[in-house]
Amino acid sequence: SMIALGAGTNHWYHSDLIYRSIINLVLLTGSQGVNGGGWAHYVGQEKVRPLEGWSTVAFGLDWLRPPRQHAGTLFFYFATDQFRYEEKPGTLPGVPTPGRYRDAHPADMAALATRLGWLPSYPQWTENPLEVVREARRAGASDSEEIVAHVADRLARGDLEWAVENPDDPRNFPRVFFLWRSNLIGASGKGHEYFLKHMLGAAGHVLGDPKESWKPSAIKDVPDIPEGKVDLLVDVDFRMTSTALYADIVLPAATWYEKHDLSTTDMHPFVHPFNPAVDPLWESRSDWDTFRTLAETFSKLAARYLPVVDDLVMVPLRHDSPGELAQPHGKVRDWRERDCPAVPGKTMPALVLIRRDYAHLVDQMTTLGPLAEESLATKGIRIDGHRAVREVGQRVGLSQREGPGRGRPSLWSGRQVAEAILTLSGATNGERAVEEWAALEKTTGLPLQDAIRGSENTRYRFEDITVQPRLTLPSPVWSGLPSATRRYSPFTANVDFKIPWRTLTGRQHFYLDHEVILDFGEGLPIYRAPNAFPPFAPGDQNPDGADGSNAVQVRYLTPHQKWGIHSTYGDTPNMLTLFRGGQTVWMSVQDADAIGIQDNDWVEVFNRNGAITARAVISHRLPRGVAMMYHAQDRTVGVPKSAVTGDRGGTHNSVTRINPKATHMIGGYAQLSYTQNYYGPTGHQRDVLAFIRPLREVDWLEN
Repeated sequence: SMIALGAGTNHWYHSDLIYRSIINLVLLTGSQGVNGGGWAHYVGQEKVRPLEGWSTVAFGLDWLRPPRQHAGTLFFYFATDQFRYEEKPGTLPGVPTPGRYRDAHPADMAALATRLGWLPSYPQWTENPLEVVREARRAGASDSEEIVAHVADRLARGDLEWAVENPDDPRNFPRVFFLWRSNLIGASGKGHEYFLKHMLGAAGHVLGDPKESWKPSAIKDVPDIPEGKVDLLVDVDFRMTSTALYADIVLPAATWYEKHDLSTTDMHPFVHPFNPAVDPLWESRSDWDTFRTLAETFSKLAARYLPVVDDLVMVPLRHDSPGELAQPHGKVRDWRERDCPAVPGKTMPALVLIRRDYAHLVDQMTTLGPLAEESLATKGIRIDGHRAVREVGQRVGLSQREGPGRGRPSLWSGRQVAEAILTLSGATNGERAVEEWAALEKTTGLPLQDAIRGSENTRYRFEDITVQPRLTLPSPVWSGLPSATRRYSPFTANVDFKIPWRTLTGRQHFYLDHEVILDFGEGLPIYRAPNAFPPFAPGDQNPDGADGSNAVQVRYLTPHQKWGIHSTYGDTPNMLTLFRGGQTVWMSVQDADAIGIQDNDWVEVFNRNGAITARAVISHRLPRGVAMMYHAQDRTVGVPKSAVTGDRGGTHNSVTRINPKATHMIGGYAQLSYTQNYYGPTGHQRDVLAFIRPLREVDWLEN
């Protein structure tokens, strides 16, 4: 099975509490079903500023390490088969020689990044990792070192297949899909029609022809591209979004005013609470209670069907770890090409054996585990956790439930989890901050305690932030130094205290000498013109009117909403009265005049990826040849039929597609190393050409 969390192909949404609830379900179990499986976490542009204490709680690092993570952009790139619709770019200006990787298919680069340990990927292999461990033991491997050596040898010989190289094998499908508070299908899924067609098996209207598209060389071809890989889609939300409309099960969720939770972002240095004004209504539950209930049921089933087992976790060469210098000089050395031996943690991913106690999953989820006492670590800063764990226990009490968590700090309720995060984080607990600055002093040899002076004795509790939002404390995990007299600004700690930047040189620098980057001619910052792929390629289902006779070609953009960024209630009647009452696309006056469009007319936007119907907003502020559709306009009301597809028009992402960039897949080279939510590929979905034409008939497809 596969369990996912987040909001889209390159987004990360905040709620510190939910991470542990779903991630313990995923990471502590490994999510191993009969078909392998795994989970995706989204990495990319929109970041929150989570308190550093959350990482221990969120990823279950207090019970098991390392976590199993995935770069979400590439996960969806393969799960939706968008890689099979690629168009080969032309020659890059300013690059005199082709190099080894500039002309490589993005899917081939993703496969390279996986086998060299640059990026995480899940499923790991076509074989279930639980069975991989069993096979190693049958072959004579006894301890973890021998098991790792045996599996590495199988990978080097090609006896064990990487799942990323065979994504359309049914054993590698994402069978079970959980989405928490994330409108993936209606707002954030780049390449909307591919999600519907290939991942969900719904009526997706992809007009491109994969047979005529650019073929990867390292990825196994299939005669028929699968449609409907997911068997079960579970949506956890408090409103009826497009995702909920496509879901098999919708679990009713509590709103912000019905639960305890925390919120803080990197845009301002305050910690905010959520407090319930009322209890969750009807059958709805808080996020924490929902996933705790799932964990309880899972644990009961596991006691009978899935006893204690050993799992092998594939770990990338991560930033802020020794692995970030495992591949020096920026030279790509591929063990498959015999450039070097295949060495786990050096020239390929590290392999770590973990014992999974599935039957006690809920006990691990709802207590603070023993590994938190050994260390609390974030971004390479590691402190002893004994004092912190004792303080958490004093605040939240100790668990009296039978099981491995008995006598440990209780995390049974969302309020207790919030209290634990506030205690473990140097941004909200002065004692933790002092310990973190002291740890960084040992690393750098610099005197740094002045950074926290005056806040050493500050310890926020949940009731403190309930009285009023509180200013975060200066923590070395974050490069800003917020205070009552100073606003948060990045890198002030580096400038004020001469702390080296976490780069290869220890300084800010502009030149990057990695071989892949040099292949693209991007060793120094450079302007690249947008892609010039036409809206349709040879062999595509090119609809009538796309020859320019009654259509205009535009560069299509999807910026954040003018009337609200990720607005939750944009489709309510009151909100719909504020601006046009549904989906809109903005056009220039010149383009509108060219095809006889007036303001508020219905138009159709289409290309090889799909089609959209929306009202036109004609504006002098847009230049000729550019159109934009503010993102996250959910397709729940007011969307008529498309003449191109014969079905209801799509979302703002129906004409987009994921376009991963090879230079974002680099790893094992200082700051060019994977870190969840900080370094990894993003979608680049806004680089697309499309046609716009008048909608021939407004048909609401009513029965």
